[in-house]
Amino acid sequence: MKTYTGGVAVVVGGLVLAAATWAPAVLADEAKQPLRMQDTVTVLKPVTVQGQRAGETAGRSSGTTVRMDRSKLVRFAPATVSDAIVAIPGVDMSKTGPWASHVSMRGLSGERVLVLVDGVRLQTGRGHGAQTSLVSMDRIETVEATPGAGGAANGSDALAGTLELSTHRPLFAEKARGALTLNARRSDVGGEHSEFARFRWMSPICGLELSGGTGGLNELVTPDSTYAHSGYREQDVAARAAMRLGYVTFDYEHSMHASYKVGLPAFQSVLGSDAGFPLVARDADRFEFGIPQTQPGGPAAKLLLVQQHFRTHYDESVINERYVRGRLVSTAQAESRSRIAMWSKSVQPSVTMGDFRLFGEWRRESTTGPNYGDSTVRNTLGEVTYHESRVTEDVPPARRDVWGAGLSGAVRYLGARLDGGLRWDRMHSSTSPSSFSALPASNITDERVSGEAGLGRAFGAYTPYVHVASNFRAPNLEERYVTMLVHGGLMVFGNPALRPERSLSTEVGVRTGEAFGGKLTSARISAYRSDVEDLISIRYVTLVFGVPRFENQNIDRARLEGVEAQADMRFGRVQPSVAVAFPRGTDRNTGEPISDLGAARATFDVRVPAPRFVPLGTVAFRVRWTDASRTSRGEDVLARPAFWTASAEAGMTALAARWTLAVRNLTNTRFYEPLSFIPEPGRSVTLSVRRDVALPWLSPTKDR
Repeated sequence: MKTYTGGVAVVVGGLVLAAATWAPAVLADEAKQPLRMQDTVTVLKPVTVQGQRAGETAGRSSGTTVRMDRSKLVRFAPATVSDAIVAIPGVDMSKTGPWASHVSMRGLSGERVLVLVDGVRLQTGRGHGAQTSLVSMDRIETVEATPGAGGAANGSDALAGTLELSTHRPLFAEKARGALTLNARRSDVGGEHSEFARFRWMSPICGLELSGGTGGLNELVTPDSTYAHSGYREQDVAARAAMRLGYVTFDYEHSMHASYKVGLPAFQSVLGSDAGFPLVARDADRFEFGIPQTQPGGPAAKLLLVQQHFRTHYDESVINERYVRGRLVSTAQAESRSRIAMWSKSVQPSVTMGDFRLFGEWRRESTTGPNYGDSTVRNTLGEVTYHESRVTEDVPPARRDVWGAGLSGAVRYLGARLDGGLRWDRMHSSTSPSSFSALPASNITDERVSGEAGLGRAFGAYTPYVHVASNFRAPNLEERYVTMLVHGGLMVFGNPALRPERSLSTEVGVRTGEAFGGKLTSARISAYRSDVEDLISIRYVTLVFGVPRFENQNIDRARLEGVEAQADMRFGRVQPSVAVAFPRGTDRNTGEPISDLGAARATFDVRVPAPRFVPLGTVAFRVRWTDASRTSRGEDVLARPAFWTASAEAGMTALAARWTLAVRNLTNTRFYEPLSFIPEPGRSVTLSVRRDVALPWLSPTKDR
């Protein structure tokens, strides 16, 4: 289980000035209304949606799905996706710096959580999981978390669940119209800032969207210190066009996101060791061809074509002191520059008929990863006594081809709904190492079948349900073929003989719609258990010339279980909500508790409209409690004390704009998130301004 090596996205506070925003909310039922400013930021709906995804009729009714729309995501002014989703029960973030972030879901992290962006896999090729910060917070419209094994729908890598980020808005409208959106944000604590612009034009037969943004952070500021080498800067550009020809729709998007000088303060030391990402970038082309459903129960088809290019540049400098009989004799410095690139192409056809869906996938992933290193030894006088330069490969030229096909559906009988699905995957991995690689050529094939089944039955407003699912995660190219000097002092080797990780998860729960005269708008309580086999971890093998050698091995067996609950309520104008999670994990090899699965927590939110005082005025508060996390041995790198933290927000509409003042970490508490390796920012005051304006000159005269 102890495989958290990823990064983090942390909002570093301060006064953030978000300048104006112009954009109409384009909804189908508003097509005949005149354009006006839309209060898209403050329309707060319940977070939990226990149903199928938009646009799909073959969704599952059992299990848990938590959906957050933009009004919920932007509350308390998060700068990154990780801070926006931290209140979802069972979701944690593994953090080593204010930008890098990897998702953990119900105790499993890294590539065991599948992250999708508009149906496209988000992965960088480093093997530590998707970096959610590669998607700008300004572009996110909704986030949907589906915990529990998701292999029947998505194949490998959804061992713990799926997190889907959606950036798309409708580009078709009954009448031609145009809009412009401008955002800006500035912070006086840490220098956090972002700027964003989006132009949209819609018509009955075609639409266009252009967007671009920049952002950055100077340094992480916590209640007791400021962290050097913790900042970053980034840029994001996207262009999307859609066209409708009869019943056929075409949707093409090209997006680019690049983050520079990403600091990782968790790797700093008093001797001067440091690490960071000079560049993390993603270029993506997405083309979707669709034939929508023309009548209830009729067929619908979709073909999704995707091409992505990821670049991950990782620099590390490690400094160690050498002693002989207690006396300092020399200082050794090891520097490495890893340059990993990954290309991904995929074809995903699907056909939907009523409650049934037939789908397939072909995907090719290829990667390279040269590493350029230098080792230098200096004596106490500062003289160089040894120097060596080397070129190795973190990942040799490697390729993985994936073929998948599946069927999902649902049947109804006597008021009950039984849903399920099966998916077959075949994954072929191969490599042709260069002359300086330590691994031989290799060809490996993994083949697995994943399934899920669930049963739900409504009794009035209440629906009890049970859901069972299986999944697997095939070893990635880095785990099989890596040869890497880590932190300047140990060698990690890949293992072509690795077996895929496997999981079986079960969830039993009850959810409800509106009840108690409308005071309860939605709620759920559920208990889950996941048994995971053949987890891949890095284990010590031997010592060669004083350098320890490690290898990826299948060694861990784990049982993860817990209880989660959510409720959204309404008492007049007051709209409170509560979410709690109580996870527990056991190492089935040793019987000891697992520390790296998060901690028990509870979140309480309340929103109160205040239009009597200011136009469209709102006030919101959030209080979070997180329990302590320790191990049975009494010490662990992830041992954390319990903490409370609070946030507040006030919003209003004035001067044709939306103004919001948010204060995060209101009590200026010093705390770590359960899986974080750095403390969270101190008190942050954020001022944002948003304005929505239509561009009527882009509409035909008759429509004005």
